[in-house]
Amino acid sequence: MARSARREERRQQILACARDAFAEKGYQAVTVDDVVARAEIARGTFYLYFDDKRAVLDALVDDFLQRIASCIIGIDIAHGQDSPREQLRQNVERITRMALSDPAMVKVVLRDASGLDPAFDAKIRSFYATLRTLLDESLQEGQQNGIVRTGDRAVMASIGLGGLRELVLDAVTGELPRTPEQLVDELMRFLDHGLLVPGRANEVR
Repeated sequence: MARSARREERRQQILACARDAFAEKGYQAVTVDDVVARAEIARGTFYLYFDDKRAVLDALVDDFLQRIASCIIGIDIAHGQDSPREQLRQNVERITRMALSDPAMVKVVLRDASGLDPAFDAKIRSFYATLRTLLDESLQEGQQNGIVRTGDRAVMASIGLGGLRELVLDAVTGELPRTPEQLVDELMRFLDHGLLVPGRANEVR
């Protein structure tokens, strides 16, 4: 195995062990020694890859947020092969499946590390602001095309983002023992009655 590949494998090992420790004990309670013990490496080896525990958290969170963002594909109302509702469902399903595939990071990002410090909170706010902008643009286009009901888009975006956040968090913490399919079905039923104009969102144009 090439040296660079071995280094990346070791780095991923440290990240995985830290992720599991953060999810199990909470970020604040975990020490570098805890991570080193889980990874079964020397303390000096840890510092070859990361400056401190916070650097590990930043790497984990950056990767997780990037994976969430990659699940979102813009809805093509005019030329999509699938209806706007089906495109929306595909986005929701991709996000839900990705999040449920990594429950430890869901707990770390959405529950345990909240309020850690101003820099971390700013990172999370920036991510949500990007999602909010994308959602607002989609809602505006949907309203203009008669697919989304009239109403305050800012409120709709808050409900949508907050609802999806709590849905995923409750699922990974055991509050909602449902399959990804069940979660997506119920969320889409909610959107059908509270957001979309009946019939119009199912049309392929």
